[in-house]
Amino acid sequence: MKRLALIVACMSGLNVSVQAQEANNTAENKESARPNAITAEKQPNKKHDVRALARIRRNIVREKGLSMDAKNVKILYSDGAVTLKGPVDSNAERARVEDIARNCGGVTSVQNLMTIAPGKQ
Repeated sequence: MKRLALIVACMSGLNVSVQAQEANNTAENKESARPNAITAEKQPNKKHDVRALARIRRNIVREKGLSMDAKNVKILYSDGAVTLKGPVDSNAERARVEDIARNCGGVTSVQNLMTIAPGKQ
């Protein structure tokens, strides 16, 4: 969309500066490179695990007032144990996402590894 706006601006002779923001979560992903790190590819693919994971994601996405960061946290699920990872905008969001996951049926424990996004504190 930014590219289209820039092309239109250039064609109309307007002097427009566009600052592109690059998503860079390299620091977040370094944790996943460790051999014993909890990652999506290591979680089971059992039918009941997949359903529980989908239920948790659906409840988080439907929650009004959460930022896009919060709605996109990484959710790992294995036999009732949930791990939440990734940046959110505030401690309140961090607690709310954990609460939503904890209150989904079949969840026995929640490990909250979410962080506050830089600049959002």
